[in-house]
Amino acid sequence: MGSEGVDVRFRHTQGDVGPFKFTGSTNVQSLKDKLLSEWPKDGPLQAETPSSAADIRLILSGKFLESNVSVDDLQRMMGEMDPDTIITLHTIVRPFTPSKAYGKGSEKDVKPGCGCSIQ
Repeated sequence: MGSEGVDVRFRHTQGDVGPFKFTGSTNVQSLKDKLLSEWPKDGPLQAETPSSAADIRLILSGKFLESNVSVDDLQRMMGEMDPDTIITLHTIVRPFTPSKAYGKGSEKDVKPGCGCSIQ
């Protein structure tokens, strides 16, 4: 599997990126790195630009993919495929989480959840 390369497309709610050709040994971390480098600088996807590859989550068949999973593993997960099949990975960008509390208080006062305040 994957000897000639596999086409992978990244599908976000705001549009698609790719497809790009990858070898079977390429892992999910490398897919995220490629997606980050090819992320559109304009258009609807610009509003959700990830700041790093760690902000990107890839999903196949309803499961979040771990960074060490290879493209060959993805093909096995999908079962028998036509050689011209494009693997579509759903893409989520993690929202920015502030590292410090807004307003007064120390970092130890930061609680998980929204960093917003309504006044």
